Amino acid sequence: MTLTVVGLGPGDPELLTLKGLRAIEAADLIFVPNSREDGDSRALHIAERWLNRERQQVVHLSVPMTRDSEQIRLTWHAMADQIGSSLMTLVAEREQDDVHGVYLLLGDPLLYGTFVYFWDELTERYPNIVLDIIPGVTSFAAVAARAGMELSTRSDRVAIVPALYTMDMDYLRHLCASFETVILMKVGKVLPRVLAELEHLGLLEKAVYAEHIGMDEERIVRDVRTLKRQQGPYLSLLIIRQRGDDVLPEGSQ
Repeated sequence: MTLTVVGLGPGDPELLTLKGLRAIEAADLIFVPNSREDGDSRALHIAERWLNRERQQVVHLSVPMTRDSEQIRLTWHAMADQIGSSLMTLVAEREQDDVHGVYLLLGDPLLYGTFVYFWDELTERYPNIVLDIIPGVTSFAAVAARAGMELSTRSDRVAIVPALYTMDMDYLRHLCASFETVILMKVGKVLPRVLAELEHLGLLEKAVYAEHIGMDEERIVRDVRTLKRQQGPYLSLLIIRQRGDDVLPEGSQ
């Protein structure tokens, strides 16, 4: 039995790789994480057009949005067990080991993807599962393409930093002084503070904001001054792009 972890990309179904598409079409079980209260799964929505509901079974995995460490630990344990037991059950029903599952998630599986949190537990508890991972287009690559901006040239340095709940402004200044490109992932909650600091550093014109890239509600803002005092959603990011000598020296105010 096999489990293929498929990165679906940021949201546009056409950004799914051919290898990922073939894995989805060959699967018997489709595992999708679901953190939305309305029961809808973005991952399932992206892949839906390629599913055969008569042959394939969709298994929803609950991923509650919480910061409680114990609840999070139990969630990863439950997800690993649900995936492993579902595959084992189908193997027993068919009386053969030729069973294929796919775990679908946005973006790339190994860049802030949910799979990495229960990877070790899954392989430890179910060592008979053959695992494969298919990378996906990242949200920041898609934003750069849509906005028509390069992420790096020559020896430019790129920093990718999560900014989900907190963002230390001293650290942000350090990043802007040390890297030509700074990518702040999941920046929505701290967007007002980040923009205020970028204004102080004179970098607002170097920034591009995006949310829900590749989805129906996609939004790209090149003039981030219009976003002051606004928070964004979970699926949001900010790219700060400087070039060569434009990089602020460490300690600049």
